Amino acid sequence: MIKSPAMPATQQQLLQSLIKTKSFQFSATPTFKLTSGAMSQFYVDCRIGISYPETRQIVGELMLSRVQQPVDAVGGLLVAAYPIAVALSDAAHAKNGQLIRAFFVRKEPKAHGMKKMVEGAVNEGDRVLIVDDVITSGKSTIEAIEKCRDAGLVVHQAMVIIDREEQEGRAKIEALGVKVDALCTLQELQKERTAAHAGY
Repeated sequence: MIKSPAMPATQQQLLQSLIKTKSFQFSATPTFKLTSGAMSQFYVDCRIGISYPETRQIVGELMLSRVQQPVDAVGGLLVAAYPIAVALSDAAHAKNGQLIRAFFVRKEPKAHGMKKMVEGAVNEGDRVLIVDDVITSGKSTIEAIEKCRDAGLVVHQAMVIIDREEQEGRAKIEALGVKVDALCTLQELQKERTAAHAGY
């Protein structure tokens, strides 16, 4: 897959890239254990996809196009969210010189230094976008939102690469008063995989 830098990124390019980089795995039986503890036939490891600059560029551009309110910074829980945040930050700068700073949220504070939970160039009162790779139960996204709010940051929107549409993850996040957007769903990824294999 070759994408012209002059052309806007599309959802289909993202789906194709996730399949091409083998980020999406399928088993005839539920053999994949998810973070939530549930077993599934499908496993998506976006960390593989965003190891590639082309995929990061697609993710960054797509996410930037869906930012609904002005934000000062973008970030989320380590480790999956940080390269996504950097991708969006870079896309904003490349497109129009817009400054959206990238930050990350620790699961536990460091035992030394400033012992902060939120690391990066963010300050109390900043408007931030929370990003993540996948929503299943919504637990990691919720944790990032809560820790950012504890640090005095303002969160109105969260964005993920894939919504598995399971365990009411999106609803749990939106119950916090945060709008949730996903670049694609697991079902859309399944359809693209089926179409790709049918073409072989």
